[in-house]
Amino acid sequence: MTGARGPVLRGRGARSGEVITVSSLADLGRDQWDDLVRASRAPVFYSWDFLAAIERQPLTDGAEPFYLAVRGSDGLTAATVVYRQRAVNPFGPPGAPAEPMLVGHLWHCYDTRLLSAGPVTAGLLGAIAQALDQLADEVGAVSRGLHNLDLTGPVAAAAGQDKLAAGSPRYRLVPGPGANRDDHLAGLGPSSRRTMRKYLRRASEAGLKVSFEPAGASLDEAVLRMCLATADKHAPGYYPPEPLAALLRALGPDCRILRLELGGQLIACSVCLLDATAAHFWAGGSCYPDDLNWSPQYVLFGEELAHGFAAGRQVVEFGRRNDEFKARHGLTPHRLASWVWGD
Repeated sequence: MTGARGPVLRGRGARSGEVITVSSLADLGRDQWDDLVRASRAPVFYSWDFLAAIERQPLTDGAEPFYLAVRGSDGLTAATVVYRQRAVNPFGPPGAPAEPMLVGHLWHCYDTRLLSAGPVTAGLLGAIAQALDQLADEVGAVSRGLHNLDLTGPVAAAAGQDKLAAGSPRYRLVPGPGANRDDHLAGLGPSSRRTMRKYLRRASEAGLKVSFEPAGASLDEAVLRMCLATADKHAPGYYPPEPLAALLRALGPDCRILRLELGGQLIACSVCLLDATAAHFWAGGSCYPDDLNWSPQYVLFGEELAHGFAAGRQVVEFGRRNDEFKARHGLTPHRLASWVWGD
């Protein structure tokens, strides 16, 4: 999208407790942003490196960021990010037309937050809503708000159920103390357990090479093409290769690539993003050579389980879609909601 953005930026001279609006993280300051991310236990999608990379090269073509923030006497006390864009919700009803919108977080985040150093109150949320309305009107957006909120989280509670619309669930597991993949598989139904173990065994016998390394050493064009092709089945252009590569490399050790290779050919991959509390298996895909007697998709999921448990995080996230497969393999759906309204 194009258009002048300078007149809508409000920040300098704001009183303590007022909502300010800026178009770059640099206007908020890295130290203060990092402090707020830590205080609110925000996921990797709100890390400075993630957001700065998206500012430079958005995954959604033409998306422009705006940060709504509240400053107190000791720094930032609340903030969130929204993007001005002309787009279609890739997880919404099929066939919907594109429209100008001002919504957050980016579509690729399934854990949208209003970062807050304290409780998310109705008063705070009302101030954010008022600032969103003003900004959306100024930039010509029709819908405005936040998608992919935790339905049981603080923003949903402050907004009220009557202001929310159901979204696609995300899937996760919470590892028990000392748990591993074998423990998880033991809890599956007999058919799913047998099939997974059989495919893992056959893949190993076939000489499958598995690696789980930082993106700087393991990200290549084959991974980027596989991510793009897999996502294109549902949302064409969802993972544009160049911006995706820039984002993953910007995350440094917080991004790892799970690669499955057979005979020197990449047959499956998964992008894992790490933060203080969770391992996020966020993107990826697989191909299906005709001569295999095992499924690369199943084996990829099995390896995600193994490395997810080994990551030592409180939660392992597996994203949205493919609901039946994920439920059948022991993942728990986590309900999401949208707090979005029109002009």
